[in-house]
Amino acid sequence: MYREVNWAVPADPYILEELGKYEGWHTAKNLEINTDFSRQWISQRCPIFVDHDLAERHDEDPAYRITELGEQVLAGDIEYEELNDSKN
Repeated sequence: MYREVNWAVPADPYILEELGKYEGWHTAKNLEINTDFSRQWISQRCPIFVDHDLAERHDEDPAYRITELGEQVLAGDIEYEELNDSKN
């Protein structure tokens, strides 16, 4: 993903995959437990997923969940190159 998407980094597919494993909201702490990435790093990357419509942020708490577009990316239904222009 990070080689095809100009804003992505190598950790992004792993974090996005973890967001997509379970329904509901995920905190950076929760994601840290289930990945090899720090809470601080995850807290930096998740807002970028929100900017590109791959995740959404909870209105009141610092928690995230995957969007339909994010699920399509994980399923391989969306070409990574299409994400280069996806920015709010």
